[in-house]
Amino acid sequence: MTFSEYLMDTFGVNEPIAIEDIRYEKYSRQWIYKRIKDLVDKGDIRRFDRGIYYFPQKMPWGEAAFDPYKIVYPRFITDGNDVYGYITGLSLWNESGLSTQVPNLLEIATNNETTRVRDIYVGWQRVRARRSRAKITKENEKTLQFLDLMAIMQPPKEMDETERFMLEKFSMKAKEAGVTKESLMFYSQVFPARATKNMIESGVIYDYAY
Repeated sequence: MTFSEYLMDTFGVNEPIAIEDIRYEKYSRQWIYKRIKDLVDKGDIRRFDRGIYYFPQKMPWGEAAFDPYKIVYPRFITDGNDVYGYITGLSLWNESGLSTQVPNLLEIATNNETTRVRDIYVGWQRVRARRSRAKITKENEKTLQFLDLMAIMQPPKEMDETERFMLEKFSMKAKEAGVTKESLMFYSQVFPARATKNMIESGVIYDYAY
């Protein structure tokens, strides 16, 4: 199996190839770096970011764009098993349906950030990584994300009918995902007081009363 065949078989098309994950027989790292450069120079693979490459996916109109979320999610949110982050900020507003604005900035709360907040670029995607207020796990991820939304949303009295409907819908999805009144009350202690205030004034806290 050639080096190129090994990469294709191991990583696939339009999937991230992290150079530190490459293990090809007993060849040295220096040899691997040189072979990667050769493949880039020939146009067989593309460089997405420092240390990240991919085989471009050919489409009728050209090459499919590489999705930076394929790098962001395992780095900041989940590896497919453990959960250590979630989407927040304007991205969460858009995801919840409370805003139709599609932000260029992807905001994330994560365990994998030691500073309070930091802006980085993953390829062309600007990411704002925030240190989580509490340790994020698979069990509390939805609770913390819901409280984040409550902390950043506009006052309920300023919301229109559509926004109130989308908030109620988001609240019910959170409940279906396992969020409870007890978990909200427990973790609300590490969020600004306006998170609890908005839950009460919007009435969504009563979704969890039974």
